[in-house]
Amino acid sequence: MNAPLVNSALVILWLTCLYLLLLGAAMLLVPERAFRFLSAFAQTSRANLIESALRFIAGVAFVFAAPALDHPRVIHWFGLFLAATAILFVVAPRLHQRFAGPAVASVAPYLSVIGAASIVLALVLAFFLS
Repeated sequence: MNAPLVNSALVILWLTCLYLLLLGAAMLLVPERAFRFLSAFAQTSRANLIESALRFIAGVAFVFAAPALDHPRVIHWFGLFLAATAILFVVAPRLHQRFAGPAVASVAPYLSVIGAASIVLALVLAFFLS
């Protein structure tokens, strides 16, 4: 595998880890701001495209980094899932919008639990990356 490509993928995954950590902290410390941030997902074409592009980049990074990490098959398939759903969000933005709004609203009472889970996920990802 191309070392610069794998290294770039690993950097993207570390940034993903940082995002999950900061998002989790926001959900615990400033839940109303975190809720507004999450509520904005898929609400406009621009927001949908940005979210989908970042999701796709993270998915591709998982795919390219997988051979260098433990459990490469699981990581590879997870990356493919992220990339495929990102493409789906771009191809069917109304479906994404219809799903995202109610989903975020329904989890609002559990933001502290989701925030803690986001931090745990960031730590698990960091463990796999180190």
